[in-house]
Amino acid sequence: MKQSIVRSGVIVAFAAALLAGCSDSGSDSAEETTPAATTATTESVPDGQVEVTSQTNLLLVTAQETLEASGLTVEAVDVSGQGRAIDDPTTWVVVSQDPETGTVDAGTTVTLQVRMTTDPAS
Repeated sequence: MKQSIVRSGVIVAFAAALLAGCSDSGSDSAEETTPAATTATTESVPDGQVEVTSQTNLLLVTAQETLEASGLTVEAVDVSGQGRAIDDPTTWVVVSQDPETGTVDAGTTVTLQVRMTTDPAS
């Protein structure tokens, strides 16, 4: 019984601390109403810009999700030059990208050069 009361007290204290962190500071600034997780990094970037992170050696599906979640557009290109359709992004791996890293405007297209996971390493 005593452990249950202590556990309940800890949960209540945690919930109170969590809610206190979510409280309104009283400012009506538009910046404060923007969700905090709008960029993939914690680095400060100018409004309307996002940080490009390297997706090399990742599955295409993971790279696409990461870059698109950051507000970027993704174009995948078969690096073999065979012009194969990239129908299943879980079977392709990123071998290079352009731009590789840096700060770009939101909506910028990142070109991912990919190879099939069954192809010999390039």
